Amino acid sequence: MRYNKLSCIINAIAAKIIMIKPIKFIPFMLFMLAILSVAGCQTLKAPSTMFEEWKPPASKATDDVWTSVLGQKIDTSKPLALIELVDIALHNNPSTRQAWNSARAAEAKKKQAESALYPQVTASASLEKEKVITHPKSPLYSVSSLGYGPSAGITYLILDFGGRAATIDAAYEAMIAANFQFNQTFQDLLLATETSYYELHSSYAGLKAAEADLENAKTSFAAARQKYEVGLVARLDILQAKSNYENSLFNLEVAKGQVKTAKANLAKTIGFPANTAFEITEPSGEMPAQIGEEDVSSLIKEAIEKRPDIAALRASLRAKQALTKAANSDLWPKLNSNGSADLTWYKSPGTKNQRTEHQYGYTAALSLDWDIFDGFSNLNKSREAKIAAEEERARLMQAELEASADVWIKYYGFKTAVQKLVFSESFMDTSKSAYDLALESYKAGLKSILDLLDAESKLSDARSKLIQSKKDVFVALANLAHATGSTGAKMETKIND
Repeated sequence: MRYNKLSCIINAIAAKIIMIKPIKFIPFMLFMLAILSVAGCQTLKAPSTMFEEWKPPASKATDDVWTSVLGQKIDTSKPLALIELVDIALHNNPSTRQAWNSARAAEAKKKQAESALYPQVTASASLEKEKVITHPKSPLYSVSSLGYGPSAGITYLILDFGGRAATIDAAYEAMIAANFQFNQTFQDLLLATETSYYELHSSYAGLKAAEADLENAKTSFAAARQKYEVGLVARLDILQAKSNYENSLFNLEVAKGQVKTAKANLAKTIGFPANTAFEITEPSGEMPAQIGEEDVSSLIKEAIEKRPDIAALRASLRAKQALTKAANSDLWPKLNSNGSADLTWYKSPGTKNQRTEHQYGYTAALSLDWDIFDGFSNLNKSREAKIAAEEERARLMQAELEASADVWIKYYGFKTAVQKLVFSESFMDTSKSAYDLALESYKAGLKSILDLLDAESKLSDARSKLIQSKKDVFVALANLAHATGSTGAKMETKIND
């Protein structure tokens, strides 16, 4: 901790003065304390130059948040299935915790608004010392007294032309919106976990494909070298086969890096550090089948009715409309009831007839308060609230249009992914047969090295397309479920039916 030199010097001077004659220097002490409270003892400066990094002050504080993250445990005794990863994500990913706390805060705000239904009761106590000194001539004459006692007051709003009720309604709808936002966060996390899971599974498959490509390239290279050694081909065959082999080595390293990246993304999604060690299982069940085009309209209708983000905007619109009513109520008078009571004891020490007296009192009243003219402040607040409600209505309309387009795009994205999978499987079978035949023909001297490398390239491309197509089908299904406001399991049931 660094100290402000001026404040510390003042502090030292004040300490010495207080040690000498503290009573006489009480005003000075208060003045010094006021300066110290403004100046403070900590100092913080801007960077000294524009071309050097700012150095933060030394701190011994530890990051308790990161410590708690590192303290989390995950079962690594067996590979984790998708459903297990979802459960882990729901317990550990901070996004659901944030949304949950936002919903709880909205509930607390609703209860704050409901407090206006009850009277406000306040209690206080006072202690007052008074001393009066007069000197008409001589000697001095003084009178002192001591008063103390409790007091209480109560205020209750009887009528405000619906403003209180509208404020409560707005808080209620805001809580509903926050709860729906929690559900939306829940579904967003489900989609993120599914996507990250299929990305990691696809990267593992890509690594295996890269290893298979390397094996094919090694075989082609060995065949070219064997033919070169017996003088059947030129050195160019060796160089072309070797170049293809080295490119396969490069692609293998890329595939290894993609596995590391995908695993880090999945670890982050489930709420664990990127270096967490775990494995995943293969996707269970059959590949999703095709669905009829007549179902897209029903899916759009379902999305408009069930999507949490749409429902949250509807609740937000109702909240803005309620706030409009609350703002309109400020244009009218408010009727309040008030009451108070107090009891005070008095003592007059130092007099010959020292005695204690007391007095008490109470009041009850009705008050009508009306801001007849406030520079049109309340009127413009009402206009602002109405405009905000119209803005929210337009936002809801835009969200519903976007939801319908989202379902349409994700629906045909799924149909396209299914068709791509069918063609990629056929492409894989054909490419594998073509490569086997090209390798056999090259060894027999019927095909050139270019024919073999071309067939090998097509086989590698077919492997990649098949892996990508399988991933696209699963991810497209998850996206379609998310777009309709359903879970992946519900959407898969609809497709299989």
